[in-house]
Amino acid sequence: MFELLVVLLILGLVAGLAVLAVGGGPSRVMEHEARRLVELAGLARDEALLTGQERALGFSRDGYAFLERVFLDDDRVTWVEVERAPLGPRSLERLGLELRLRQDGRRIPLDDRADRPQVLFNGAGELTAFELELRPVQGGAVLRVTGLPDGRLEWETLR
Repeated sequence: MFELLVVLLILGLVAGLAVLAVGGGPSRVMEHEARRLVELAGLARDEALLTGQERALGFSRDGYAFLERVFLDDDRVTWVEVERAPLGPRSLERLGLELRLRQDGRRIPLDDRADRPQVLFNGAGELTAFELELRPVQGGAVLRVTGLPDGRLEWETLR
Protein backbone atom coordinates (compact mmCIF):
# COMPACT_ATOMS: atom_id res chain seq x y z
CA MET A 1 0.00 0.00 0.00
CA PHE A 2 2.78 2.43 0.91
CA GLU A 3 4.63 1.62 -2.33
CA LEU A 4 1.52 2.44 -4.34
CA LEU A 5 1.25 5.87 -2.68
CA VAL A 6 4.91 6.60 -3.44
CA VAL A 7 4.42 5.59 -7.10
CA LEU A 8 1.31 7.80 -7.38
CA LEU A 9 3.19 10.71 -5.79
CA ILE A 10 6.08 10.33 -8.25
CA LEU A 11 3.67 10.10 -11.21
CA GLY A 12 1.89 13.23 -10.02
CA LEU A 13 5.15 15.15 -9.76
CA VAL A 14 6.29 14.03 -13.20
CA ALA A 15 2.91 14.96 -14.72
CA GLY A 16 3.03 18.37 -13.03
CA LEU A 17 6.52 19.07 -14.33
CA ALA A 18 5.50 17.98 -17.83
CA VAL A 19 2.55 20.38 -17.80
CA LEU A 20 4.80 23.25 -16.66
CA ALA A 21 7.42 22.46 -19.29
CA VAL A 22 4.95 22.11 -22.17
CA GLY A 23 2.23 24.49 -21.11
CA GLY A 24 2.37 28.00 -22.50
CA GLY A 25 -0.85 29.66 -21.61
CA PRO A 26 -1.73 33.07 -22.98
CA SER A 27 0.36 35.03 -20.47
CA ARG A 28 3.48 33.00 -21.18
CA VAL A 29 2.98 33.34 -24.94
CA MET A 30 2.50 37.11 -24.58
CA GLU A 31 5.62 37.40 -22.45
CA HIS A 32 7.63 35.49 -25.06
CA GLU A 33 6.30 37.68 -27.88
CA ALA A 34 6.96 40.89 -25.93
CA ARG A 35 10.56 39.86 -25.28
CA ARG A 36 10.95 38.92 -28.94
CA LEU A 37 9.60 42.29 -30.08
CA VAL A 38 11.84 44.20 -27.65
CA GLU A 39 14.93 42.29 -28.80
CA LEU A 40 14.13 42.67 -32.50
CA ALA A 41 13.34 46.37 -32.12
CA GLY A 42 16.68 46.75 -30.36
CA LEU A 43 18.35 45.05 -33.31
CA ALA A 44 16.60 47.37 -35.79
CA ARG A 45 17.61 50.37 -33.66
CA ASP A 46 21.23 49.18 -33.60
CA GLU A 47 21.21 48.66 -37.39
CA ALA A 48 19.96 52.22 -37.87
CA LEU A 49 22.62 53.48 -35.50
CA LEU A 50 25.45 51.59 -37.22
CA THR A 51 24.41 52.24 -40.82
CA GLY A 52 22.91 55.71 -40.39
CA GLN A 53 19.88 54.50 -42.37
CA GLU A 54 16.44 54.82 -40.83
CA ARG A 55 14.50 51.69 -40.04
CA ALA A 56 10.84 51.58 -39.08
CA LEU A 57 8.29 49.34 -37.44
CA GLY A 58 4.75 48.98 -38.71
CA PHE A 59 1.88 47.33 -36.85
CA SER A 60 -1.32 45.63 -37.92
CA ARG A 61 -4.10 44.33 -35.68
CA ASP A 62 -2.41 40.95 -35.38
CA GLY A 63 1.25 41.42 -36.26
CA TYR A 64 4.15 43.68 -37.10
CA ALA A 65 6.85 44.18 -39.70
CA PHE A 66 10.20 45.92 -39.74
CA LEU A 67 10.56 48.27 -42.68
CA GLU A 68 13.44 49.83 -44.57
CA ARG A 69 13.36 52.92 -46.72
CA VAL A 70 13.92 52.44 -50.45
CA PHE A 71 14.56 55.30 -52.86
CA LEU A 72 12.60 54.77 -56.07
CA ASP A 73 14.17 57.78 -57.77
CA ASP A 74 15.32 61.30 -56.83
CA ASP A 75 11.84 62.38 -55.79
CA ARG A 76 10.13 59.25 -54.53
CA VAL A 77 10.72 57.12 -51.46
CA THR A 78 8.81 54.13 -50.13
CA TRP A 79 9.02 51.72 -47.23
CA VAL A 80 9.26 47.96 -47.81
CA GLU A 81 9.06 45.08 -45.36
CA VAL A 82 12.36 43.52 -44.36
CA GLU A 83 12.17 39.88 -45.44
CA ARG A 84 15.42 38.58 -43.97
CA ALA A 85 15.49 36.74 -40.65
CA PRO A 86 15.14 37.59 -37.87
CA LEU A 87 13.47 40.89 -38.84
CA GLY A 88 10.91 39.35 -41.20
CA PRO A 89 7.18 40.06 -40.75
CA ARG A 90 5.54 38.46 -37.71
CA SER A 91 1.90 37.38 -37.48
CA LEU A 92 0.42 36.83 -34.01
CA GLU A 93 -2.97 35.68 -35.23
CA ARG A 94 -2.25 31.96 -34.84
CA LEU A 95 -1.15 32.66 -31.26
CA GLY A 96 -4.53 34.22 -30.48
CA LEU A 97 -3.07 37.69 -29.86
CA GLU A 98 -4.09 41.12 -31.08
CA LEU A 99 -2.30 44.46 -30.89
CA ARG A 100 -3.35 47.97 -29.88
CA LEU A 101 -1.07 50.94 -30.48
CA ARG A 102 -0.95 54.32 -28.73
CA GLN A 103 1.22 57.30 -29.65
CA ASP A 104 1.12 60.74 -28.03
CA GLY A 105 -1.70 59.51 -25.77
CA ARG A 106 -3.92 58.64 -28.74
CA ARG A 107 -5.00 55.21 -29.90
CA ILE A 108 -3.83 54.58 -33.46
CA PRO A 109 -6.26 52.51 -35.57
CA LEU A 110 -4.58 49.41 -36.99
CA ASP A 111 -5.67 47.62 -40.13
CA ASP A 112 -4.73 44.27 -41.67
CA ARG A 113 -1.37 45.40 -43.08
CA ALA A 114 1.83 46.34 -41.27
CA ASP A 115 3.53 48.07 -44.19
CA ARG A 116 3.20 51.67 -42.94
CA PRO A 117 5.94 53.06 -40.69
CA GLN A 118 4.56 53.99 -37.27
CA VAL A 119 7.76 53.82 -35.24
CA LEU A 120 10.95 55.24 -36.74
CA PHE A 121 14.46 54.28 -35.63
CA ASN A 122 16.86 57.06 -36.60
CA GLY A 123 20.62 57.04 -37.05
CA ALA A 124 21.14 58.50 -33.56
CA GLY A 125 19.57 55.48 -31.82
CA GLU A 126 16.35 57.29 -31.01
CA LEU A 127 12.84 56.10 -31.83
CA THR A 128 9.28 57.33 -32.06
CA ALA A 129 7.68 56.92 -28.64
CA PHE A 130 4.87 54.36 -28.49
CA GLU A 131 2.87 52.05 -26.26
CA LEU A 132 1.81 48.71 -27.69
CA GLU A 133 -0.62 46.38 -25.95
CA LEU A 134 -0.57 42.64 -26.62
CA ARG A 135 -3.96 41.13 -25.75
CA PRO A 136 -5.42 37.65 -26.03
CA VAL A 137 -8.34 37.69 -28.47
CA GLN A 138 -10.38 35.75 -25.89
CA GLY A 139 -9.64 38.33 -23.16
CA GLY A 140 -7.37 38.10 -20.13
CA ALA A 141 -4.15 39.72 -18.99
CA VAL A 142 -2.70 42.52 -21.12
CA LEU A 143 0.98 43.13 -21.68
CA ARG A 144 2.36 46.55 -22.67
CA VAL A 145 5.58 47.24 -24.59
CA THR A 146 6.76 50.83 -24.29
CA GLY A 147 9.23 52.46 -26.67
CA LEU A 148 10.93 55.51 -25.17
CA PRO A 149 12.33 58.37 -27.30
CA ASP A 150 15.90 57.64 -26.19
CA GLY A 151 15.68 54.21 -27.83
CA ARG A 152 14.98 52.08 -24.75
CA LEU A 153 12.19 49.52 -24.85
CA GLU A 154 10.42 48.08 -21.81
CA TRP A 155 7.52 45.73 -21.20
CA GLU A 156 5.18 45.05 -18.30
CA THR A 157 2.07 43.03 -17.50
CA LEU A 158 -0.92 45.27 -16.83
CA ARG A 159 -3.55 42.85 -15.52
